[in-house]
Amino acid sequence: MNKLSVIDPSFDINITTSYFLSIQLQLDGFSFCVLDPVSNEYILFEHRPLNFNENILTVLESELASNDLLVYPYQKVFVLYNTLEYSLIPQALYNEEMKSEYLQFCFSKQEDNQQVFSNKVKMADSVCCFSAPVELTQILDKYYKNIKYFCQATSFIETALLSTSANQSANHVHINIQPSYFDIIVTSANNLRMHNSFKYQNSKEFLYFALFVFEQLKLDTRQTKVFVSGNINRSSELYSLLKTYIKQIEIKNESNHFKFASVFKNIPFQNHLNLFNIPLCV
Repeated sequence: MNKLSVIDPSFDINITTSYFLSIQLQLDGFSFCVLDPVSNEYILFEHRPLNFNENILTVLESELASNDLLVYPYQKVFVLYNTLEYSLIPQALYNEEMKSEYLQFCFSKQEDNQQVFSNKVKMADSVCCFSAPVELTQILDKYYKNIKYFCQATSFIETALLSTSANQSANHVHINIQPSYFDIIVTSANNLRMHNSFKYQNSKEFLYFALFVFEQLKLDTRQTKVFVSGNINRSSELYSLLKTYIKQIEIKNESNHFKFASVFKNIPFQNHLNLFNIPLCV
């Protein structure tokens, strides 16, 4: 993906203290967007892809040092960190003092210099615990105060459950695809039936894990609706493979919760839905 940058004429540097800034760090790039909460409209977006062997934290520090759009004073700052090292804990069983232990139990090889965060996943009545490099917080703390950190799973789950009506008892599958892994959710009505993440090295592995979920939950590949987002489009190999075995597939390329200025018309929404939907998690 090439670098993308759109700014609506309504963006006003004199009133940025009324705007929300959201930043996303993922394997294939660095992105940020600005929401005007008064109009509930996104008015700015930039995506900077990573080049081969670039480090995302190095790119973040460079962007913060050189991009004026990032260093204006904003009302709220949200940071979405994409990681596989997260765990979903039922709210009734959650103890904030044990969030590090939850991750150590799930991921025995925790790297040093990691900071553990937690997000409430309101629609799932759960808490998402995840880790991010201490270096990330050290970089961002130079520029912002009162940052709220989120895991991509938090935004993904909240959005999936909000998009499913309480009176829809049928199962729906939601898949968010990244370059080397994907998150998958199965919902029924407003309930989270299943959530997991899978690493994959090629399209066949991706298909195997996706169909494995269908098999384990006894889902009908002809009748179950599947909503895909992330690094996918109608011409991609992953989409073609899924379409061969699963009949009802829809690419999620819009958010029903926010408006978008006209300059966003050529932005591939499915790639950035988790970023755009972060304010739903607050």
